[in-house]
Amino acid sequence: MEIFESLFTISSVTPDRPWGLNIPNYFWFTGSSAAAFIIASFAHVFGIRKYKPVAGFSLLLAFVLLVAAPLNLIDDLRQPGRLFNFFLYGWDHFLTSPMKWGVLLLMAYPLLILFEALLLYRTHFVHKAQEASSALARGFYRLMALGNMRLDEAALQKDEKRGFVLGAIGIPLALSVHGYTGYILGAVQANPLWSTPLMPVLFLASAMVSGAGLLIVLLPIVQRYFSPMQRVDGDMMLALARLLGWFIVIDLVVRFFWLTFAMPFAGDSGYTLVEYFRHHFVGVVYVEYLLCLIVPMIIVFSPLAKRVGWVFLAGLITAVGVWLFRWNTVVGGQGIGRTATGFLEHTPHWFGPDSITAIMANWGAFIAILAIVMLIFPWDREMAEHYQGEHHGKE
Repeated sequence: MEIFESLFTISSVTPDRPWGLNIPNYFWFTGSSAAAFIIASFAHVFGIRKYKPVAGFSLLLAFVLLVAAPLNLIDDLRQPGRLFNFFLYGWDHFLTSPMKWGVLLLMAYPLLILFEALLLYRTHFVHKAQEASSALARGFYRLMALGNMRLDEAALQKDEKRGFVLGAIGIPLALSVHGYTGYILGAVQANPLWSTPLMPVLFLASAMVSGAGLLIVLLPIVQRYFSPMQRVDGDMMLALARLLGWFIVIDLVVRFFWLTFAMPFAGDSGYTLVEYFRHHFVGVVYVEYLLCLIVPMIIVFSPLAKRVGWVFLAGLITAVGVWLFRWNTVVGGQGIGRTATGFLEHTPHWFGPDSITAIMANWGAFIAILAIVMLIFPWDREMAEHYQGEHHGKE
């Protein structure tokens, strides 16, 4: 018996797995950030009125997600000092290095979101600076107001135009920030699960699902317990539920194209993928597709979408489902034997770098940063004003 186990182990030998929990978690954070920014842009750039009450919060959520996301990469390096290698080496191959593209995008995109948020709330920070009693507070709020203390009509119109321009530029940046992660996997021709030009599109489609799902989970909590209204906007939840449903439809269509092309027409790689999905049948088909995509889609397109509890459940399931998709793609793809049959299993560690506790710490950092940002920016007052109709006259 031991001989057979040894033979199975030898036949399943693959190179060391370079990526563990950190990478699918990083992909999930960046993707959800892109989706939150796109939803904010529905109001700020495209002027869709029904999303305006949540546009400010969604913009701040996009910023916080992208601040927390790179912490996964630093932990994955094992030695934080290696971070400087990104900036010191490898620029000769910039045009063919998606990771180098990602470095620039990860620096530019959060700065763009931050400046858009500061312009959006500049009036508030000017008032806070004028009311501040200490020099330190005045300096802080003046900095948050970008040093511009003017509140005349011309200055406000200029803020609005600049915010629109930043929002318009941010849309392709948001798509690129998550699209490059798909490039990283899609360019690896030796991995049959990853090697497809559809991978960036596939990642973007699933990112829209996770971002909408996360917003659906957080919105009723912040509206009920941290906003002046102290109630959940059922109409907004219904609108987000319908949006989530269409994102799921797009995600399923892209996955259909991916799988129906890769398995029948990819030669030997196609047989490998068939074996992979047969090996992970329960986790992929029943959990990832049926439970985490089909069931929420039925909920959000049915009369159940008028009930906040069901919409909350659908958002939570889809957000978790996309995280599982990232896990199955990144870690499962590395488990495919490259020189022999068989699949390598991976069990995450509880402690240390790239461990379960490291991921929990990253989520803790995300919650802490989100709390700080929510304290500094007047997202709640802006949301309440929209519901009271004070901004409707400008729309």
